[in-house]
Amino acid sequence: MSVPSRSSDLPVSFSRLSFGVGHVVTALVVALGVFAGLPSRWWPVDVAAAVLVALQIAAGAGLLLAAPWGHRAARASCAVALALGLFLVTVLAVTAGWLSGVYGPVGRGGSIILGLVAALALPYLVVLPLVELVWLRPRVRGA
Repeated sequence: MSVPSRSSDLPVSFSRLSFGVGHVVTALVVALGVFAGLPSRWWPVDVAAAVLVALQIAAGAGLLLAAPWGHRAARASCAVALALGLFLVTVLAVTAGWLSGVYGPVGRGGSIILGLVAALALPYLVVLPLVELVWLRPRVRGA
């Protein structure tokens, strides 16, 4: 039996394939949500989304192609996605609470929409990066 000479010769495992596809899907969801879904442009949101989309595509390509840099790109992409996701969900929750508290019944509609957006962002920008960071953690040999 021969040993593969490069990491690209290794078969793509199910987890690597799943996370690679997850990165590409997350990039598409973020790009559509920010660049097609938001009615107005604001440069901090656009820059953060563009950086996240680029990192997600690079990580997805690295994992799907079994590139030697794929795990590092995935780890960086997950860290950025997790940080942005936690920030986004926190800001949306605080804003929803403020709208509901200050404007009462009138603000409840806006707070429901913000709550739904936070619920839609959670799987892609918090849960998936957390699960993948656990998968990418360094393994301790002999434990």
